Amino acid sequence: MKLSHTYDKHEHDQTILDCFRQLWRYSADLMFIMSVEADGEFALYDNNPASKKVMGLEQDSTIHRLNLREQFGDEMAEQVYATYHEVIAAGTPISVEQNGVRGDGSKIYFDTLFVPIYDASNAPIFVCGVSRDITKIKDAEKVALQANEKLTEYSLALESVNHDLDQKVRERTAELERAKLIAEEALEAKSSFVARMSHEIRTPINAVIGLSYLCLKTPLNKEQTDSLSKILSAGESLLGIVNDVLDFSKAEAGKMTLEESPFHIHSLLEHAININAVQAKAKQISLSSDVSPYIPASLLGDPLKIQQLLVNLITNAVKFTERGGITVRLSCSPISEQEILLTGEVIDTGIGISVTDQARLFQSFQQADDSITRVFGGTGLGLAICQQICHLMNGSISVESDIGKGATFRFNIPLKIHQETLAQSKQSMKTSVMIPNCQDCKILLVEDNLINQKVMLGYLNETKAHVMIANNGQEAIDKVLHEHFDLILMDIQMPVMDGLTATQKLRELEASKHIPIFAMTAHVSDDAKYKSAQAGMNGHLDKPIDKNELYKILQIHLQKVKQYKSLECKKKILSDQFSHEQEVLSNISAIDTLDVWHAIEKLDGKYELYLDLLVSFYERYKHFSFSGVSQSDTLLNIHSLKSSLAYIGEIKLSNDCAELEQSAATKSISSQQLEKIESSINALITALSEKLSPLLKDGELSVNFDQQQIVIEKLEYIHSLLIQSDFAVEDQLQDIQKMLVGTKYALSIENILYSVSNIEFEYAASQVAELMFDLQGDK
Repeated sequence: MKLSHTYDKHEHDQTILDCFRQLWRYSADLMFIMSVEADGEFALYDNNPASKKVMGLEQDSTIHRLNLREQFGDEMAEQVYATYHEVIAAGTPISVEQNGVRGDGSKIYFDTLFVPIYDASNAPIFVCGVSRDITKIKDAEKVALQANEKLTEYSLALESVNHDLDQKVRERTAELERAKLIAEEALEAKSSFVARMSHEIRTPINAVIGLSYLCLKTPLNKEQTDSLSKILSAGESLLGIVNDVLDFSKAEAGKMTLEESPFHIHSLLEHAININAVQAKAKQISLSSDVSPYIPASLLGDPLKIQQLLVNLITNAVKFTERGGITVRLSCSPISEQEILLTGEVIDTGIGISVTDQARLFQSFQQADDSITRVFGGTGLGLAICQQICHLMNGSISVESDIGKGATFRFNIPLKIHQETLAQSKQSMKTSVMIPNCQDCKILLVEDNLINQKVMLGYLNETKAHVMIANNGQEAIDKVLHEHFDLILMDIQMPVMDGLTATQKLRELEASKHIPIFAMTAHVSDDAKYKSAQAGMNGHLDKPIDKNELYKILQIHLQKVKQYKSLECKKKILSDQFSHEQEVLSNISAIDTLDVWHAIEKLDGKYELYLDLLVSFYERYKHFSFSGVSQSDTLLNIHSLKSSLAYIGEIKLSNDCAELEQSAATKSISSQQLEKIESSINALITALSEKLSPLLKDGELSVNFDQQQIVIEKLEYIHSLLIQSDFAVEDQLQDIQKMLVGTKYALSIENILYSVSNIEFEYAASQVAELMFDLQGDK
C-alpha cells in the first residue's frame, strides 16, 4: 500500500491495524481477548501464538470463544474470572501480577495489563490483556531473599565470632608488642656487638694488609714474596667479609641511612670498574661500560651507596665469570621534570643461575648453590646488601639468568636531578618571559618581612599594577573592608594573624568571597598546599618567588590585563619582525596547561610552525566528541591525540592519552575515561578560541587547487611506500610538510611523521588515506 502525504483517516486506521496484526503475530508477550458471556462467564475469543504456546494449544489452531471451564476446569476458570470481574468493575485499565501454570505443567508468573472494552450502551463485551513473563525476575527475587536471610544468619554468627576474636587479638597484640620489644633489644645488642667486633677486627686486618704491602716493597726472595702476596690477598678478602657483615648488620637493624649530595654517575662507575679491573685482567676477561648520554650530568643521592651497589655487582660478576666478559650499562627514563629513574645492568658471560636458585639469591648468607661457596668463596651477603640499598632508595633489583648462559643483574633507582643541571635545562628551554600590563589592577601584598616586600614590589612595579601593603592578616582584612582589590598575595606565617586564618575570614566576607588569593610560602609540601586550599586559597607561590610563575598567575587571574610586553627574548624565537605573533604567543602562554615555550624549543625554535600546528589543532578538534564513534575509531582518535597534544605542549593530557591507549590493550575503556579526555579537549579548545582569534579572523589558510593536486599525487606515492614499509617515505613526507605549512593540514603531516618515526607504517598508511580523502573533499 502506498501511503498518501495528506491525512486519510481510513488509511491511517488501517495502517495501525496492520501494524497491530504483526505485533500480535510475532510478539513474545502473551496477548489475548476474552469475550464477556452470559451469566458471568467468559470465553477465550482469541489469543496470539505466544499465548497459545504457554497455554499448551496448537499455535496454528483457530480459537473462537473457547470455553475455559471445558478446556481447563472449574478451579482455573474461577480464578481468572475473578480477575476479569475486577477489571470490569474498575472500568479502567489495570496491571496485575499473577501466577499460573503452563501447558506443560511448569509454573509461570505474569505481569498483565488488562483493558476492559464496552459497547455503545456501556455494557462490557471484551477484556483484552497483554502479559509479560516475569518468572525469571520472581525467581531472582526469591534467590535474593534467601541469600539475604542467609547473610543475616552469617552476620549474627560473625558478630559473635568477632566479639571473641577482638579479645584474642588484644591479648595477642600485647604478646606481640612484648615479643617485638625483646626482638628489638636483641637486635640492638647483636648489632652493637657486631659493630664493636668489626671495628676491633678491622684494626689488626688493616695492620696485616698495610705491613704486607710495605714488606712487598722491600728486597725479598721468591718464596717470601709469594707468602706475603698470599697474606695480603687473604687480608683483603677478610676485610671485605668484615665490611659486608657490618653493612648487613646496619641494614638489618635499620641503621643504614642515606645522605643526599650531588655526584656524577660516570665517576662512580669509573671507580667501581677500576676496583675490579686488576682481577678481570688476571682472569683475561673484558670489562666494559655503556652509559646513555641522556643521563643528567649531575644527580642528587647517596654516592657511596650507589658506588657500593655497582662495586658489589661488578665484583660478583667478575668472581663468577671465567671467560668472555662483563658489560655495565646505565640508562635513565624521566619520572618528572626534577627526577629520573636510573637503570643499571651488569651483564656477564659467567656460570649462570638456574631459575629455581634465583628465588633465594638475594637472601642473606645464601649462594645460588652451597657448593659455589667452596669453589668461589664469599659470605653470600653481597647481593643481600645490594637489595637492601635498592629498597632503601625506593628502588628494586632483579636477575635474569640460566645455567651456562651468564646472568644480567638489573637495578632501578629513582634519583633527583641536581638543581644546577635542572636550572641549565630550564634555561635552555626558556625562550621568553612576558610581563603583564596590570596598570588597571589593584593588588594587595600581605607580607611582614621588609626584604620580601621589596622583592615583591620590584616584580610587581614592572607590571604597573597598583600595589598596597599589609603587614599581617588583620591589616589585610581591614584594608579589604575599605577598598576593592583584584588579587591578594598572602604570606602564611605572620604576627598578629597568620595567612591561613586571614584567608578563612576573608572568604566569609561578601566583598572578598571571590577575590583570587595566592599563598607565598617556603612550605611546599602536599600537606601545606592542602591546608591552603582548605582555607580558601587559589594556589601557591613558592619562596623564593619565581617571577615567571608570578606573572603567569597575574595573566590567568586578572581580568583587566589587556597587553603584554617582552622582557627578554631569544633571537631564535622572537624578533622585532613579528610583534603580532608575539602578542598571540603571549596570550597563549597564559593557558595554564600549555607549555608553549618548551613546545617551540622542541620545534627547533620555529614559532611560525608552532602557531600553524596550534591553528590546525583548533580546526581539527573544535567540534570534538567521542559520541557515536566506534571502538576502533576511538582508539585511533586517542592515538592521534597523543602525538597532537605533545606537539602543542599539552604534555599532561598527552600522557593521559598514552596511558589510556596502553590500558586499552588489556581492558576496555570506560565511558568515564573518555568523558574526562573529551571534557579536557573541549576546555582547551574554548581557551584557544579566544587566544587564536587574531590568526583566525582573516579566514582560514588553504591550499591552492594546483598545489592540492600535486600533494594528492605525492600522497598516493607515499601510501604505496608505507604499504611496503619503505623507510624512504620519511624524505617524501618532509617535502609535503613544507608544502602544507600554514594550512589546516600541517598537524596531520606531523602526526603521520610521528607514526613513521615509531615504525607504525600500517597506521601511518591509514592516516595518509584519510588525509587524501580530506584534500579531495576540499577541491
